[in-house]
Parts: sequence; C-alpha cells; structure tokens
Amino acid sequence: MRKNIILLLSIAVLCHVEATAQPFEKLSAQLKKYAVVYDSYQHANYPVLTGNTAIGGLADPLGRGVYNIEMNELYLNEKDRLTGPGMMLKIAQFSGLTPASYRQFYNLENGILTTDVAYTEGAYHSELFFSQDEKELMVYTLKNEGQKPLVCNIDFGMYDCRIESRTKTTFYGISPKDAFTCLHYSLQSNIPFETFTPYAKDVFLYVPPGETLEIIARLKVTPTAAPQAINIPTETAPLFQNHIRRWHDNWQAMGIIILPEGEYAKAFYRSLHWLQCTAGAEKNLPGESQFGMLSSKIAAEYHYQGNASLNHSSWYQLPFTYGGAGWATYAYTLLGDKERAGKMLSNFYRPESLKKNVKLIVPVGEHEFTYNHKPKGRYEYLSHDNPDAMCFAHENMYDQTNHVVPPWDKQVHVQGFAPSMFYHYNRLYAEKEDTAYAVMKGSAEFWHTLLHYDSNQKSYTLPPLLSLTEDLFEANTLDGLIAAKWTLAQAALMAKKRNTDKLLRDEWAHIAQHIRIKDRNNVYLEFNGDDGSRAGAGYMGIRGYAYLGFPTLETMKNFSPAIVNQSLDQCWLRNKKGEGMITFIANWFALTDAYWGRAEEAYEKSAYCLTQLDPSGTAMCEQNGMLYYFLTGYASFVTVPVSMVLQSIDNDIKVFPAVPKAFADIEFYNLPAENGIRVSGIMKNGKTQRVWFEKDGKTLLESTGKEKVCASWSNNRLIVKKP
Repeated sequence: MRKNIILLLSIAVLCHVEATAQPFEKLSAQLKKYAVVYDSYQHANYPVLTGNTAIGGLADPLGRGVYNIEMNELYLNEKDRLTGPGMMLKIAQFSGLTPASYRQFYNLENGILTTDVAYTEGAYHSELFFSQDEKELMVYTLKNEGQKPLVCNIDFGMYDCRIESRTKTTFYGISPKDAFTCLHYSLQSNIPFETFTPYAKDVFLYVPPGETLEIIARLKVTPTAAPQAINIPTETAPLFQNHIRRWHDNWQAMGIIILPEGEYAKAFYRSLHWLQCTAGAEKNLPGESQFGMLSSKIAAEYHYQGNASLNHSSWYQLPFTYGGAGWATYAYTLLGDKERAGKMLSNFYRPESLKKNVKLIVPVGEHEFTYNHKPKGRYEYLSHDNPDAMCFAHENMYDQTNHVVPPWDKQVHVQGFAPSMFYHYNRLYAEKEDTAYAVMKGSAEFWHTLLHYDSNQKSYTLPPLLSLTEDLFEANTLDGLIAAKWTLAQAALMAKKRNTDKLLRDEWAHIAQHIRIKDRNNVYLEFNGDDGSRAGAGYMGIRGYAYLGFPTLETMKNFSPAIVNQSLDQCWLRNKKGEGMITFIANWFALTDAYWGRAEEAYEKSAYCLTQLDPSGTAMCEQNGMLYYFLTGYASFVTVPVSMVLQSIDNDIKVFPAVPKAFADIEFYNLPAENGIRVSGIMKNGKTQRVWFEKDGKTLLESTGKEKVCASWSNNRLIVKKP
C-alpha cells in the first residue's frame, strides 16, 4: 500500500511539473521566434543592447566586443553616471573590410550574443554575455576559424584607468583617485598578451587557427579608490552554464503572456528581455537609456548612419521617477516579479531624502513663478514647513534627492505616481505595508500643505505647477488634482485599516472629498480656465488625461464614463492620433483605455510604439527616431497587455476585461491580483476557455465558461460575480 501511495504521489508531482512547464515552454518558443537575427551586415543594423542590470552596453555588430561598458553604480558626481571602459577587439587583417558572409544572433532567452563572420582571408565565431549570475562579470570568447593567426588589439575605450598591475594574461586598473565612485577593472585572457603599453590602450595578442580566445572581465564599483584583491574565474564553461540557469530563473519569476504572433508580439518579448537587462539592480535606479548610449565616436566605429541622438547628454542615464525607473518598477510589479519590483522600491525609498525634496521642489509661503517669460501671478504654495511631508524627485540624484531643474521638477503629478508604486505593490503582494504606509502618509502630508481651500469654488485647489504635459504651467492641472485626490483618499483608507493617525486621516479624507474635477461640454478640463483651444500632438502634446485611469485606479469610480470616453477620444484627436508622441505617453493612455474597457483604443495607442523603432526594427526609441533603447518606452509597453488580460481593483479581479480583436487568441499564466492571488487564463477566438485562481500554491477557483470572468475577494474567500 505504501509503495502505491509513493507511486501515486510521484505521478502527481510529475504531472504538476509537466503542467507548470507547459507555459514556460510556450514562452520559450516565443523568445526563440523573436530573437534578434542579422543575416547580412548592413550599416542600418543597430547594435544590440545587452546587460545584467548592474553592467551592460551596446555590442559590436561584428561580434568583436563592447565599445564602452556602462555601470549602474559608476558615478562621475552626485548626479551624473560615468561611461566605463570597453572591451573591443580590433582585428588587424580585417580592418575596413566588408564580410563575405555574416550572421549575428541575440538569444532573448539567455542574453548570449553569437556572431559568425567570414572574409576571403579568414573567419571567426564569437560569443558575448554579461553574467546574470555574477553581476560584475562580462564573458567573451572568439574562435579563429581561419587558416592564419588573428592579430588582435584590445581597445579599452574612452575610460581613463590608472594601471595598478599587469601580467602576460591579466590587467588591473582603477579609477582616478578623485572619482565620486571608483571602478576596479580587471581583465583576464587565456592567451598571453604580446605587448602592453603603459596606458593600456594597445594590448596585442595572437589567436592561432582553430584556437579560442577567452576573456573574462570583472567590473567592480566601490566608494573609494583603494586597490583591492580582485578574483577572476579562469574557466568560461561554468560561467555560461550558470548564466543560462539564472536567466531561466528570471523568466520563471514573472508571469507569462502568450500573444498572437506578429510585430506587436516581437516588440513585446524583446521589451521583456531588455527590461531584465537594464532594470532591477541591487543598488541604484536605472536611467532613461540605461547602458544604451551611442556616442558619435562609437557610431563612427560602427559605421552607423542613422539618427540616434549621437551627441552625449547626461540625462540619458539619469533615473526619472515617472520615467524608466518608475515604469520598470510597475512592469515588474504587474508581471508578478515580486523580488525585482521590491528591489526597485527599496532604491526609491530614502525617507530623509524624500523629506528634503519637499522644499527643493516647492517653496513655502507665497511665491511668484514665471514660465516662458510670462508671470503666473503670486500664490501661496506650501502653507508651512511640514516635517512629515515627503516628495519624490523628478530626476534622481545618487541619494534620491531631487536634481533641481526648474521648471521640470515642478511636475506635481509625480507625487501621485510615485506613491502609487508602493501602494499597488503592497495591494498585490501584501508586503512592504509599513513602507507603503510611510510613503502614503508622507505624500498625503505634502498634498495637505499644498492644497488650499477656495471658498468661492467650495473646493481645494492647486497653485500653478507643471503638468504631465510638460509645457503646461497652470493652476489646477487635471493630473495634479487627480494625483492629490487619489493619494489623500488611499492614505486615509490605509490609516483607517491600520487604526492609526485618526485626526490626520479624517482631514485627508475630507480634503479628498472636496477636490473637484471640473468638466465643460462633456470633457474634463485639462487645467483651470481650459477652453480646449491648446494645440496637441508633438513631443509635449496633451498628456494630463492619461491620469483618468492609470495608476490612480481607485479614483475611476468618481468619474463619469461618458465624459471620460469623450475626453480620451477628443484628446487622441487633438494629439493627431499620436503624431510625434513619446512612446511611454502612448502606453500610459493605452493603460487608461484598457482599465475603462476600451480595448481597441488601448491596442491602437500601444501599437503606435511599433512605428517608433530604429531602421532595423530592433530598438524602441523615445520619439521620432531619438534616444534608442528607451527604457521608459519598453517598460511601459509590456504593462499594456497585462492590463488587457487582468485587472484587479478594490478587491475585484476582472479577467480578459479589454482584449482587442487582434488578440482573440491569447493566454496568460501566474499574473498577480490583489491579496496574493495569482490568475491564469486562456482565450480562443475571442471566447474564454478556462480561468483559474491560485493562492499559496492552491487552486481557489476555476471557471470554464465562455463569458468574461470577474471574481471578488471577501472575508478571505474568492467568489464569482457578474462582470
């Protein structure tokens, strides 16, 4: 009898493994299908971005390495990140020649770049990756497949290293002594160096026919420039194995969405991959084009002819709260990667810096601002110096204090967007509640001291501040009022649930109830005095209406659906259906459309991003061919399909609430809903086939009906309700 029980248990375990493996196998097939493949060497081929969240860079299209390696922790000063050294092979006999045959393959499943290049006088095969297992390591191999030795020069790029030691097979250099953070750059080769100049700019070696060059580089960042003992592995094979295993674990940590094949799916799976290359590090937040900056010098080396913002600008790698850093946090949160989303939030949460930011961003007392050479009048801003108030930065310095850049840091909506990241993480995972409440309380106190009661309007109002529409500096911006209303209301609810701060929570709730969102002619006003005549479209466009839904989801019940629909439709037309729009703004509107059940509108707006790729169709850009590998764009893009298949608000869980016709066949697995519930669902031909809800590994509820499914969590039970 005991043997039979063991046998039955074994069969059950095997069946469970097969059942859980199937979704990952489907994901694996998608990742293989949409790998980046260049079958011919073209000048328009944009270099592939690769990284491990701590280090990364743009890989050479000819498979010779990375021109410059960027590091999450390497800072020139308290604000600007510093470009690090490269590891680039220059092969003498092939210099300036066009390959006779060529293929480059970037594996989305494991981040390994392989390149095969052949010339009339020789050939090579190279492989490159930034280790996901040991985040300080870059591994590069090159096999000489020709008949003659390859004469190779290792180019360390533009970084200034102070050489501490070198041998026939190793090099160790560190940052200058006055560096804000210090880089320790170590490199080891299995083939001895033939020459080595004092400045490490000319390191030559010969790769015999049939032999494989193996280079392992370690890039370690420390607070000081004191020399350290640096250990580098000597064999590459275990590093490959561990790297592949870690990538597998990364994919398993996220929920899975299986989209119908096509260009949208290709952009989605590539964006999922690059999210994991650039965001979610142990320390520091990612910049807007994390690891993806292409300088004019490097572009010349690539022979790249396209327009990709080639002139260096420091903000490319600055962390923006509602930019790449914030959207990456949301991407991990909504995709179910609790660990990496939690790391991002921990990097955002610096209480002393958040309190310091209040007066860095908004003044106490009466103040007069001038915007675009036009005086905006004299207004009272913060009513007093409130030591409990918190503010998140627009652009984050090293310690998360605000980089003062008037007027851009006056975007008051950020003080709703940032708290919402903490609030929704806690809502979905029931974790970090103390931190979430501290953030909500500090943010509510900020709004408490900024909002002023207008007895004529019988509502609380905002002084002139910058809108999400970054060329709109007006009083009572739509996004600002919504952010304030949401933060105060949800902070009050959290306080009530925790049975704390009764006087404050009553005041927060009172203010929230008396913030009025005005409308005229069945359209919500973009700002106080809005007559609807402002021109839309272009880089700035009209953006504030995105806040009618995401991420201030709980305020949606306060809006008229008819007025919301009219407002969103009119805004899209005023923006000329996305003409010149930044990709993350298009995705933000798509999220709001999805939460209102506007499936086709959500699809149209997010699909706009497919028109904003580089000429090779690889890198998503910010807008109009500028700023490629724009983290804010692809991080926001991957959240849209999540909102189409699953929405969880106020204890209600809606499955397939906004699936467009283009996604009539769609599946998802293990996505997070409120209270730690995980949801999976399958739709075929626009009809629901199966939906199931799990918590702590146990199935709570399963539905095989053909209609939309909505469930509600109440009294620790999950019940089905009418959609």
